[in-house]
Amino acid sequence: MNVDDGQNFSDIKTFYIEAPLNSTNAVLAQHVSSTITKNLIAKGLTPSTDNNADVSVGYLPSTSTKEDGTTLNLGLGTGSFGRSGGISIGSIFSIPVGEQTTLQQSLQIDIVKDGNFIYSASGSIDLKAKDSISVQNALDELIGTLLEQYPQRNSLNK
Repeated sequence: MNVDDGQNFSDIKTFYIEAPLNSTNAVLAQHVSSTITKNLIAKGLTPSTDNNADVSVGYLPSTSTKEDGTTLNLGLGTGSFGRSGGISIGSIFSIPVGEQTTLQQSLQIDIVKDGNFIYSASGSIDLKAKDSISVQNALDELIGTLLEQYPQRNSLNK
């Protein structure tokens, strides 16, 4: 997590969320966007249009598997296929997930004002299950953690 210490966060009232460049699952991308929005509203900010927002929020989701010390990064989206689990990339192909594999959901959130990064946070969470509801719940937890340090607007000195 990194915050621009020179930024006056009390001046920031509105935000706009950019669509991710790497999304392969529109439903999960919309869920991430919605969850980021809820977290920033809780911080005292108001959603706005791209042209009128004080800051823009970008995010980069990815799913990765780790097996025997190797990592494979994939776009946003998971699924299961029959008896053996798997990860799907835009329904193009799947990679079997074996007993020794850990599936992780990673996310980076960047907040930009006037072309400068003022807040950046990234992290990952191990997924206990590969179904979409479990992934959504993990993303909710991860987003809350990543935005936890963003300054609360109504507690800032004005």
